[in-house]
Amino acid sequence: MVFVILVTILTAFVGVLSYFLYHWSFWIRRGVPGPRGFPIIGICNITYNGDYPPFLRIKEWGKKYGPIFGFTEGIKKTLVISDPDLVQEVFVKQFDNFYGRKLNAIHGDPEKDKRVSLFAAQGYKWKRLRTISSPTFSNNSLRKVTSTIEECALELVRHIEEHTAGGEQIDMLHFYQEFTLDVIGRIAMGQPDSQMFKNPLFPHVRSIFGESRQKLFMIGAISPIMIDIMKWFIVNVLPKKQNESNVIWSTVESAVRRRMEERADPDRLYPEEPQDFIDLFLDAKSDEMMDSIGNEGYSIRNHKISKTLTTDEIIAQCTVFIIAGFDTTALSLSFTTYLLATHPEIQKKLQEEVDQECPDPEISFDQLSKLKYMECVMKETLRLYPLAAPANSRTCMKGTVIGDGVRIEKGVHVVANTWAIHTNPKIWGEDAEEFKPERWLSNTDHFLQKGGYLPFGLGPRQCIGMRLAYMEEKLLLAHILRKYTFETGAKTVIPMKLVGRATTQPTSVWMLLRPRD
Repeated sequence: MVFVILVTILTAFVGVLSYFLYHWSFWIRRGVPGPRGFPIIGICNITYNGDYPPFLRIKEWGKKYGPIFGFTEGIKKTLVISDPDLVQEVFVKQFDNFYGRKLNAIHGDPEKDKRVSLFAAQGYKWKRLRTISSPTFSNNSLRKVTSTIEECALELVRHIEEHTAGGEQIDMLHFYQEFTLDVIGRIAMGQPDSQMFKNPLFPHVRSIFGESRQKLFMIGAISPIMIDIMKWFIVNVLPKKQNESNVIWSTVESAVRRRMEERADPDRLYPEEPQDFIDLFLDAKSDEMMDSIGNEGYSIRNHKISKTLTTDEIIAQCTVFIIAGFDTTALSLSFTTYLLATHPEIQKKLQEEVDQECPDPEISFDQLSKLKYMECVMKETLRLYPLAAPANSRTCMKGTVIGDGVRIEKGVHVVANTWAIHTNPKIWGEDAEEFKPERWLSNTDHFLQKGGYLPFGLGPRQCIGMRLAYMEEKLLLAHILRKYTFETGAKTVIPMKLVGRATTQPTSVWMLLRPRD
């Protein structure tokens, strides 16, 4: 009996080990170069460690292994591509074969999750959510929220005045995060007034981008089944206040259900115009005939897409917009601030443009479009610091061949080596590593086409909030630069120390803000 038990245990051990070795050797068997890591975990210990951002590692590996290389993270297989033409092919030309995004098991199954977000959804669900969400970010919709965003900008300027009265430095990263959470709370969640520097949700949203979930991501890459068990425990057993995600979900759910109750009250007069994202999603009740995406095979022509969202789907979309709108825009503002402070001649030129185009106390939507040099500054910042590079990934949904015979099997993830592409001298010239906003003043088409510039992704899944992010940045920077000049000080870390896994971020951006004459 003991012998049988031992044989069974040994057989099970060998079976499990063989299973992981088979996945770990995937790229070795195909002759594709790349970092191997260790059996079972692959390179999870590197890609899920935010002390040194994984996409900076990938940039370094590209120099060592070439424009195409592969690695494994547990049972996940990833192919990295650094050729802009291949990026264009995967993200645009063969989108039918790459319409999924690389996700960790913690995101759940996008086909079964009732609360799947636009970021994680794929196939028909993604197309449906994208169709419903797109009007929120049109120029017409953004024009309507300009005054609300400006109120948030002026509130931040007021806090800046309070904290810099004595000539002390402030961490602009923190200030920008307070601003972006306030904006998204006002335009997405029905928040009636500013909660800047007193928002109880702030520490919970901020922690999402910390390293507290590193081990969960590693477990998810190695054993998706284990992560399902742990997620069930977190959601159903762990007190909600002990889990950051639960706090955010609960807050959003309460806001959505409260709005539904208000709208159901026959005695309450409700504005015809949507007041925020919740209203927009609750009003989405019509059907629309259009080409759609099927979960089984991409194209299903003339399929009627239901634009009615479930309560769970509304909660999911509002949640993902809070998380996405909080960190990325704050980081872009932070990197821009650092570059302006370390390039005073560029900052002065930008201030001159702001003074000329925005002479009135209030800044209108139309005036923002005249800030051409500011747009160049923002684009150049995102070229040097493509902070959301992890979103530039796709999953092969159907085996195919790209480029000159590069075969990609179903289930393999493809990641664009964004940091390498953005500083490739063949695309950007010998000054590719330099901060030169002027490069965007003319002849920009060849930068933007064929996968050479990816701060917001590329193709049909390009970031839906791009225009909102640009608008927030322009409004806030214009108001700040009219009154202050960014300068480095004793606390400023030069060069910046970059950390992060989900996004690439500086540890801090301490600045002196000198009042202008």
